[in-house]
Amino acid sequence: MSEYTHVPVLAEETVSLLITAKRGTYVDATLGMGGHTARLLNALPAEASVLGIDWDPEMAGVAARALAPFGDRVKIVQGNFANIDEITAREGIRSVAGALFDLGISSLHFDKASRGFSIMNDGPLDMRINPDNPLTAYTIINQWPYEQIEHLIRICGERHSRRITRAILDARREHALETTAELGALIARVAPARGEKTHPATKTFLALRVAVNYEFDNLTRGIQKMMPLLKPGARMGIITFHSLEDRIVKETFRLMASMGGWKPVTRKPVKPAEAEIIENKRARSAKLRVIEKL
Repeated sequence: MSEYTHVPVLAEETVSLLITAKRGTYVDATLGMGGHTARLLNALPAEASVLGIDWDPEMAGVAARALAPFGDRVKIVQGNFANIDEITAREGIRSVAGALFDLGISSLHFDKASRGFSIMNDGPLDMRINPDNPLTAYTIINQWPYEQIEHLIRICGERHSRRITRAILDARREHALETTAELGALIARVAPARGEKTHPATKTFLALRVAVNYEFDNLTRGIQKMMPLLKPGARMGIITFHSLEDRIVKETFRLMASMGGWKPVTRKPVKPAEAEIIENKRARSAKLRVIEKL
């Protein structure tokens, strides 16, 4: 696993904005390879600990090895943060000193072709964060009707959604679309990029990943279930990587503040400095928003 590395995005900003208490349990709801958790534990005294959660059993194993030097200051659980209430109850945690959601997909998922996330690394049309999830990108592309596919990729910002969906249905009448390269090439043929820096299939791949992993629904549920767990003075930080996620977080935080009992810590999202983007190009679209419980 050493060939896969992941640089935590906005790590310094996250640590400085999230920590308000020097003891208690912090939650890293999207543990990944453990980068943010390591930064948090290094910044906190021995009295503080982190509960790390990841939906992907492979990632939970990677993080366990990476975070082993911290001993019992870190507890790793394989699970979905949408069930944070059940997870904390099982672990005997009644309150939380702070919580982080990093909604980016790990570099391992993009770099490991067999996971089927990347346009650039040819692999099966999979895209599942948790391999036990029955829904795959293959199922959507080869079995969903026109209306569902078109709606899915249109709401994720693809202006050629009708053209792309028609091409997918035409192609699958001949034979099933099996791989990321096959789908990417098909989209590039029917909706070529004109002066754009990203691959023509980028938004379609994003839409598939979001649908396969129920990302928007899980995000909303995760925030709602985290709210009662946070202690007064504790903060919740969320790092997003595309405008749809950011809009959900922005509107949810605004609603929380208007209801009372919460105050925004970041009036505008925190973005990576130019130096971080140069070092880690995957950070370029990251935005961090933080809210505090009163």
